Amino acid sequence: MNANMRQELFELKQYLINKGIRREAYAIDTLPRVEGHCIYDAKSHIEVFYFERGVKFQQKTFSDVEDAISYFKAELLLDPFAKS
Repeated sequence: MNANMRQELFELKQYLINKGIRREAYAIDTLPRVEGHCIYDAKSHIEVFYFERGVKFQQKTFSDVEDAISYFKAELLLDPFAKS
């Protein structure tokens, strides 16, 4: 576990692995290699967005990490290309 990563985000990573979500479909606390859903801890808030071609789309900002994680999970689970 990244020493700087929030415990909630580490647990989210484990949850997504257990759900069979493709690793390439998302990024946690970093930007995706090419494109994908992203949840990023900006310390004062949590950002959730879709990243493609260097641009953040559908960006939402949350003050509560649990709200951000719930939204992120819903977005990923609705994406038909995220499942392996």
